[in-house]
Amino acid sequence: MTSAVTTAMSANAMANATPRRAQSLRLLFAANIPRDAQTGMGNHMLSLGAALERRGHRIDFIFREDLLGAGAGGRMTRFTFPWRLAREIARRMARGIFYDAVNVHEPSAMICAVRRGWSQRFPPVVVTSHGIEQRGWELPAEGARRSLKTRIAHPATQLAQANYALRHADAVCCLSSEDADFAAARLGVAPEKIHRLSNGCDAALLDIAWSISAEPALLFVGTWLPRKGTRELAQAFAELRKTRPWLRLRVIGAGFPAEHVLADFRPDDRAAVEVLPRVAREELARCLARDQVFVLASHFEGMPLSLLEAMAAGLPCVTSKICGMGDLMADGKNGVVVAPGDVAALTARVSALLDSAPRRAQLGAAARESARHLTWDHVVAQWEAAFTQAAEKRSRRFLLQDARWSDAGAEEAQRRLQGKLAALADELAQGRDPCAEMARWAPLQIHGRILDLGCGTGWKAHCLERTNGNWSVAFDYDARLLGEARERFSLARLVQGDARELPFPSGAFDWVLAIEVIEHLRRPDAFLAEIARVLRPGGRLLLSTPNRMQYFRPWRPGMFYRGLRGRMVLEPSHVREFDARELAGLLPRELRATQWRFVGTLCGRPVRVSIEQVPQPMQRWWAQGIELLAEKEGIRG
Repeated sequence: MTSAVTTAMSANAMANATPRRAQSLRLLFAANIPRDAQTGMGNHMLSLGAALERRGHRIDFIFREDLLGAGAGGRMTRFTFPWRLAREIARRMARGIFYDAVNVHEPSAMICAVRRGWSQRFPPVVVTSHGIEQRGWELPAEGARRSLKTRIAHPATQLAQANYALRHADAVCCLSSEDADFAAARLGVAPEKIHRLSNGCDAALLDIAWSISAEPALLFVGTWLPRKGTRELAQAFAELRKTRPWLRLRVIGAGFPAEHVLADFRPDDRAAVEVLPRVAREELARCLARDQVFVLASHFEGMPLSLLEAMAAGLPCVTSKICGMGDLMADGKNGVVVAPGDVAALTARVSALLDSAPRRAQLGAAARESARHLTWDHVVAQWEAAFTQAAEKRSRRFLLQDARWSDAGAEEAQRRLQGKLAALADELAQGRDPCAEMARWAPLQIHGRILDLGCGTGWKAHCLERTNGNWSVAFDYDARLLGEARERFSLARLVQGDARELPFPSGAFDWVLAIEVIEHLRRPDAFLAEIARVLRPGGRLLLSTPNRMQYFRPWRPGMFYRGLRGRMVLEPSHVREFDARELAGLLPRELRATQWRFVGTLCGRPVRVSIEQVPQPMQRWWAQGIELLAEKEGIRG
């Protein structure tokens, strides 16, 4: 070991080591849309993901082309994408990639919710709604009579999937108060699962400067669809141009060719309409930097990013008081609000703004002030809290030790674990030498610089310190347990922190002990990666954990079924349990398994029979626990 590492790992440095962020998450964002930051939903996903990554989380994305290939589209994707998404998540879990939660767009989340309900090993499902599908269907948003085929097929396919996902998700994120109320009152979503969150905008837009003009323009940003009030806008524009022939309208991000958009305008007005089907994000600031009135008189929305961006740019905004727009706009204070579909009111309110430069400047300044608190770095804390709550959710599971069902939360489970470990320490202290418990690992010759992860009350580190030449560090997430370790065994090197982000230099330890720890963690992959990092080349890991296969007892059908669904654990603090195959798949490349042992007794028998006395196939299936010895590959120091 180099002198630099030795210095860094001095006793004082160990004792005062400060853990890094303890609540980092690994999340998956998925939606049946192309990976395109120019679209509202694509921008939302990528911008929110970037904001979460700036707070120390890891975000993966799955878009339509990731599962269905480039150019995929059509109505069948509403069926194929959800199935392939759930299958891809399961495949990643089999490869040792675990997510604290998956965030799925409402119409595509049903199969993930089904998988989550079937097996609690599937990660928690968070459904994000950009306007609840059922609510949009009932509002006749498109303003046109639906065909018989649509009236039959859409509820049976799109709405059925969306509504199931909302009802059975672990958490639901709504972008408007109206959607949140609708989900609770009409769809029966449990209110405690609903989070009313906000979209965000790019903070750079707050610096846009524009000056008053004698001939201001109108601006529309978004896909040119009837539900966004495009027909009303075209009619109002025609009325306004009767007295203002100089008036121009710019349509940004229409999503359709210019001919499609211009068809909604009178022939005399089409020359005054500029259509930009797509605008790069880096060009948006230039498009907003002019004296213009932003108009979005939608019938149905989530919380449109285009409105937030116009507010951040300091533009006076005219919107309809629906959905998330009603949450953002207060009529006469930071914008103008009209009833959806009211062309006369829309025309009159826009006309008043065009005629009053001071009023445009006043409302634009008020809108910008409101947007200062709605940048992504401001609103991301709300989303982070929702994802953290979903990740910590404990569903009802059967506790083998108690022979009962439980839906204990994380805090209750942790208190129970504290009590059990303290009781074990008392038992060891009152009985024989606690170091006798280490005898079963004596053949491994554990020595050198040792890290005891999840040390509990610290008895293992205490026993290892009694051997000359050993130098151990006791590490645990729970401050109370570390206090017990300090009082019982006077351990000097105690460190509190998150085992997924260890505050130690790379290659610092000869041995890492992780005895009955990995089953308590949401991210076992990150845990093992950190162990591989802090081990020196040639260093070893001793890991033990309960054997998930012990529940598969054909002579106990109820237990077999609960074990199959991942609904059975030894005790509530266990997040997930593993079999030998799953543990092997979790090991990072640097760690090579050198020894497997199945320990304990033959489960489920009236007589306690040591598992080592039965044939190997039975050991794998019905041993109580697994012990793994792994070595870090590389040249020994």
